[in-house]
Amino acid sequence: MGYLTAAERHSRIVEAATRVIARDGLAAATTRRIADEAQVNLAALHYSFKGKGEIYAAVDDALRTRIIESSPESAQAHSCREIVRSLIGRFQNLLRTERELAIAQYELLLWALRTKHKEQHAADSYQAFISAFADELARAVDLEDRDVTLLARYAVGAIDGIYMQNLAAGTGGVSEPELDAISRAIVDIADSVKPRT
Repeated sequence: MGYLTAAERHSRIVEAATRVIARDGLAAATTRRIADEAQVNLAALHYSFKGKGEIYAAVDDALRTRIIESSPESAQAHSCREIVRSLIGRFQNLLRTERELAIAQYELLLWALRTKHKEQHAADSYQAFISAFADELARAVDLEDRDVTLLARYAVGAIDGIYMQNLAAGTGGVSEPELDAISRAIVDIADSVKPRT
């Protein structure tokens, strides 16, 4: 194998770790197995990352970025309900097309919550989703004085519930009518908690 820049090696290791975690689970994602998958020696892996924790955090960041950026920007104006529906749809798409990555994402969340000094990573991960989704909701044509952060928090909460239920049941998400109803309910609940003036 030819020379890899530090950035290329970093990227290759994160991609390999993602494959290992998705395929074999977090418990099986040893540094040796990740190095083998990345086709780099163990010393190069340890030069790029201080340990498994740093690799796991990088994988979680990469998965989150992938989901956040998975919907191309649309020039067409959308309502809050349509944007919430789209956000939930991104996760449903992951459930349907890359179920193992969806499971890996939750394994990484639980790892962060159970690992001393990594708990903040879990909170930061959720906050990144909420902030990104709030930014999208801020472009809604019917925004008026709605609290986009509240809407984003409720959307993330609904996504978590739908995600976990469907991962456990082995299904690919909710039906289109259910998706419409859930999206409408999220906007209605947010409006009732913090009524528009």
